[in-house]
Amino acid sequence: MISVKELTAGYTPGIDILNGIDLEVGRAEIVTLLGPNGCGKSTLLKCIAGYLFPRQGQIYLEGDDVGRTPVHLKVRHCALGFVPQTENVFAALSVRENLLIGGQFLHPRACQERLQQLCELYPVLARKLDAAAASLSGGERQILALGRALMPSPRTLLLDEPSAGLSPKVLAEVFEAIEHTRRKEVVAILMVEQNAMEALGISDRAYVLAQGQVALTGPARQLLEDPRMRELYLGDRAA
Repeated sequence: MISVKELTAGYTPGIDILNGIDLEVGRAEIVTLLGPNGCGKSTLLKCIAGYLFPRQGQIYLEGDDVGRTPVHLKVRHCALGFVPQTENVFAALSVRENLLIGGQFLHPRACQERLQQLCELYPVLARKLDAAAASLSGGERQILALGRALMPSPRTLLLDEPSAGLSPKVLAEVFEAIEHTRRKEVVAILMVEQNAMEALGISDRAYVLAQGQVALTGPARQLLEDPRMRELYLGDRAA
């Protein structure tokens, strides 16, 4: 579903944040990007989403080269969903209105049917359809952001630190919702995360970045037991 080849990118001329990244995410896989702060995780996600264009390399979605396609076209025409880390819901609007915005390009009848499907998938949204998004807990907001991104039925979903700022209990609920989404929606998920243990617990595979390169990759269960994980990431959380 996602294929990244020798990707180089950055924000400032002459300074690369990503240095030759290769990455693959298959159909209905959950793949997590791990690594210390500043290693390029969110930059890679922004490149795939279309907020930032690569300087070199290719980005493919379902076999199509979309490296120069902006985010609004990827969402509308390339079956891509994206949930940013912050400001990912419209706080002054209701849960229903947030979801309808996510389905704005659908036929009205299809939009209402999709809204009902997502309320069945996430019962918390059904219970609070008419509540303002501002009144939701942190975990509920994340589930709303997830639901809104799923309104157009994307086949690929990008999540930027979905557990940021959440308590351990709420964090577990959000990760359960993500894993549930993969199974019920049959969607490929690429997720940037800082909570390595919890993220690897629901992931199929992971990539650990260091200084803009892939330092380690493999099945999630193997990485959980790999001593290099602590050297590259777990022992350097403040980097």
